[in-house]
Amino acid sequence: MSPLMRARVIAVFGMLLCGALGAWAFRGLTIRSSISDFIPVAEGEEDLEDLTRALADSPATRTIALTIGPTDPATAARAAGLLGARLREIDGLSSVEDGAPQDIDRALYDLYFPRRYAFFAMRAEDVPEELTDEALRERARQLRGALTGPTAMLVRRIAPEDPLQAFTQLLFQLRGQHAGSGPRLVDEHLVVDDPSLPEDAPRSFGVVLCATEGTTFSADIQEPVLLAIEAAWSEVRSSMGEEGAELTLEQASVHRFAVRAERRLRADTERIGTISTIAIVLLFLVLFRGPRYLVLGGLPLLSGTVIAVASCRLVFGGVHGITFAFGSALLGVAIDFTGHYVGHHVLEPEAAHGGVSGPEATMRRLWPGLLLGASTTVLGLLGLGLTSLPGMQELALFSASGVFGALIGTRLLVPPFMPEAPVPTKLHRVLAAKLGAMFEALRARPRLGLITLAVAVVISAIGLPQLSFVDDLRALNETDPALSAEDRRVRARVAQGDAGRFAVALGDDDEEALVHAEAMTLALEDAIAAGELGSYRAITTLLRSRATQAAVQAAVTGDPTLAARMNAALEAEGFVPSMFSPFEASLAEHPEPLDHAMLTAGPLATLARPFRLEVPADPDHPSGRIAYLALLADVRDPAALDARLDAVPGALLFDQAAYLSAAYATFRMRAMELVLGGLLVVLALCWARYRSLRLALACVAPAFLASSTTLGCVALSGQPANLMHLVACLLVLSMGEDYAVFLLESRDEPKGPATTMVGILLACATTVLSFGLLAFSSHPALRALGLVTSVGVLLSLLLAPLVLLMIAPRAKVASSE
Repeated sequence: MSPLMRARVIAVFGMLLCGALGAWAFRGLTIRSSISDFIPVAEGEEDLEDLTRALADSPATRTIALTIGPTDPATAARAAGLLGARLREIDGLSSVEDGAPQDIDRALYDLYFPRRYAFFAMRAEDVPEELTDEALRERARQLRGALTGPTAMLVRRIAPEDPLQAFTQLLFQLRGQHAGSGPRLVDEHLVVDDPSLPEDAPRSFGVVLCATEGTTFSADIQEPVLLAIEAAWSEVRSSMGEEGAELTLEQASVHRFAVRAERRLRADTERIGTISTIAIVLLFLVLFRGPRYLVLGGLPLLSGTVIAVASCRLVFGGVHGITFAFGSALLGVAIDFTGHYVGHHVLEPEAAHGGVSGPEATMRRLWPGLLLGASTTVLGLLGLGLTSLPGMQELALFSASGVFGALIGTRLLVPPFMPEAPVPTKLHRVLAAKLGAMFEALRARPRLGLITLAVAVVISAIGLPQLSFVDDLRALNETDPALSAEDRRVRARVAQGDAGRFAVALGDDDEEALVHAEAMTLALEDAIAAGELGSYRAITTLLRSRATQAAVQAAVTGDPTLAARMNAALEAEGFVPSMFSPFEASLAEHPEPLDHAMLTAGPLATLARPFRLEVPADPDHPSGRIAYLALLADVRDPAALDARLDAVPGALLFDQAAYLSAAYATFRMRAMELVLGGLLVVLALCWARYRSLRLALACVAPAFLASSTTLGCVALSGQPANLMHLVACLLVLSMGEDYAVFLLESRDEPKGPATTMVGILLACATTVLSFGLLAFSSHPALRALGLVTSVGVLLSLLLAPLVLLMIAPRAKVASSE
């Protein structure tokens, strides 16, 4: 068997093996979309990492609050009922609440009436003050008023057992009828008044609260639900006739922002990706004339993608959507390998290596440079794997294994199918001649190159100290002011709390977490009194620790004089004491304390669900933890509230936006350290290859200087940098180092660097076509990525030959003509 035939057999076997691996890797592949994989840890706040991940997909995050109005209370209640009924028919919603849950009255009575004394006060020490003779007399007066009020029927039925009105007091809280609680019940449906509207105008809104299934941050899952909600509202509005025509549906949710951001991001990447792909295909066809080279260029890209996906599936069980999108862009360096090889073989097919010429000889001659270029790229990317983010670890594995797979594909799959004696196009020859002449002109005018390098150094030196980073995640997305204003309006109406801001009580189990939640609730009450907080909603209205329930129950029922003093107060208000004989008997009862399992076993589960989180296990808490949230609204003094909650054991103020900003700042600094560390490793690798620090610097310096100059330009333009600018610099370093390595490897070739200049020009052009068009995206993150990457690789192309001539000059080489 001839060497060529043997190589083709190996290549075909490699393709079959790649196909089999791809079939396994892609069949049933799980594409994850949860943002929690990319949530970093803030410096000094590692304890909040698991809480942040749990909050990212918690019931509170999955809740959509809808308001319908403005109108009168009756119409608002009717609209809420009609919409709620229609939403219950929609797939993708786990719960819909437009009024009191079904059988809520029976559930409230069954759970809380026997335990009414356990919920009489927040603390046992507060009970005596509530049961003084004067307090009992006031309760007797309130009982007389209640017998003629709207709850007269209920009060008349339970008063013999509960003249203290402990259950009625609790019921008002549980059903949200006390002042400042947000929605109230009108005709058994949720209605809220908007105090910001004029008093003489309609100001009532129907309220529907629904929770979605699946991750909040997946457009594919949530967009159909949002569209179904809009369709349901259109039907309800039409069914209400003229009344419905005057109503407006508004919503507050994370879903709309997440879907809008993902859809715009996907639309931009698909549109720009299509344009850039067409442009790259045309570029290959114009330069090489014929589809063969285009197909051969796609083989390494295919092998790299298959190996990358297979590696992630083997290690992580699937691939995150962000990893797939970003990693696929990084795999674009695969075309650099193919372009470098094909360009050399087309222009120099006669060049021999080891006494042999042809495609295999060209590959053997270029292989050390290709291997070094790929190794520097892989080492630079693997640095991201040392971060604490699972998403970044996955991205590092995907990119590094993909680049390695593309390199192996270039080595094994391309040479066997290359023509022995290709004929370069006229454009190819002209480009080689012109670029070779330009290189020699730069050699002849070292001052010009020195000035260019000096300008780059000056821009870096002046700009980098002025560079400021914005770690606010909102800088990475284009927010819609109208949607943001609507979101704030709805949250203010329904008392959903400030978006992403919670008071949190943590414990190793429910009992400990509830103890901390009770202390936290008292601190929040003090904060309201001090003007630090507007309002809040907490679990303690529904549930308290077993210890507190037992202590309060004992404080109420343990007073042997209570029955006699209550009878005296009732008699003083004109009641017949004998009517309340069941009251004394009830003081001897000791019901089992209420716990979370009992509370969520019935229709009250929807009321309790938003407040509780199960925090995953970590090394410090191997069994995980329980967190109870308080939803905060109108936080007026965050620093004072933070200090107040910090003094409560197990409690904290959690501002998700502030935490993530601090966390991303920490991650950014860590990533910068890893990038610089990766550069040192790459420098060591280049030194090991060339045994010369001077030549090793010639490999690393162009890309590093290109990145620093680009960031310097960003700073001098007055624009703040963000995480995507740093990611773009990583791309520049990964690809720019290849340009310098390929040029350095070509110094001993017969025609010098002219042929290599064509290859790196092609690589730069494909990169600019891939990333440069992103600079025209409407998405801020894509704009930053596209602009910095395209400018950086252009500078790498310009600086690579200049640095080579300054650091590692050689005698004049032969012309490429």
